[in-house]
Amino acid sequence: MPIGADLELLLQLADVGDGDTTLDWTEVFGDEKPVEIEIGIGKGRFLIDAAVRRDDIHFVGIEWAMKYVRMAHARCMRRGLSNVRFVRADAREFVEFFVPEKSVNAYHIYFPDPWPKKRHHKRRLFNQEFLSEVERTLVPGGRLWLATDFGEYFDVMVEVLAQSHSMREVEAEWMGAKTNYEEKYLAVGKPIYRRVLEFAPVE
Repeated sequence: MPIGADLELLLQLADVGDGDTTLDWTEVFGDEKPVEIEIGIGKGRFLIDAAVRRDDIHFVGIEWAMKYVRMAHARCMRRGLSNVRFVRADAREFVEFFVPEKSVNAYHIYFPDPWPKKRHHKRRLFNQEFLSEVERTLVPGGRLWLATDFGEYFDVMVEVLAQSHSMREVEAEWMGAKTNYEEKYLAVGKPIYRRVLEFAPVE
């Protein structure tokens, strides 16, 4: 039995290489409401709060740690949420191989692992290749929400974004529940670096 097969809201993904693995959100959710993706949901605080407040949006939460997937899944089931699906996968692989082009209204990436040691920088999520996949999958006008407490990693994100001709910074109100990481960092006075980008493809 696949890991998490007992979880009703966990997507069971095909193996990469088994032909076309692209998902159809209409088949996943049963209708054509907009889709937003959070990468690295942790315990699911932001994702669940957003799903409760916005039942007109479908949310996909990506997380590798199965214990957190199970925790967030249980919270969704207790609340009877039908507009959430979970994915246990490498985020880069999921976006590249499973997310259809021009199908996502927003990406939320909050406090991704900074991999602070230089020899581990290649493991970081946010790079030029990943941004290209974000641009491929966002709808025109879709947004990328970023937050981190790690200043050096934020500088890298800004440098990568500066190379894009399609992502423009916008002012937007930050709404919803704070992640567990954000609350912890704010409690000890650490600065939080944020940016919101809107996808405006060049014609």
